[in-house]
Amino acid sequence: MNDAVAWTQPPRNVGASDKPDLADISKPVRHEPEFDGVDWSAAAPGWLSLFIGLFLPLLALALLVVSIDLALVWLFERWIDPSSNMSPLLLATIMFPPALMSVFCGFKLFLHFRDARTATAQSRKQ
Repeated sequence: MNDAVAWTQPPRNVGASDKPDLADISKPVRHEPEFDGVDWSAAAPGWLSLFIGLFLPLLALALLVVSIDLALVWLFERWIDPSSNMSPLLLATIMFPPALMSVFCGFKLFLHFRDARTATAQSRKQ
């Protein structure tokens, strides 16, 4: 098996053929004018800015959910009996889904009000 040689396919004869109906079939035909092009490597943002553009909003969302969770835990601890033996970690775990739902509903309300505001602004222009 070590002495095996990779099989190479013989090159195909690609080019002008002898038949007139198939002549120059491999040559691309351009119908639009030549375009100078764009240097996409200079136009595209760098990897650091792409990473920061994805990471910072996710970090902000996580911090928002955690801060709402801590606020709900603090409010719930004040509401229940101070002599309760409930673990703060258990309480934070219980309050995490309401914190997530409050952030989601807050964003939905924000988007709804923003869309309504832009719709009224567009209707005023007409």
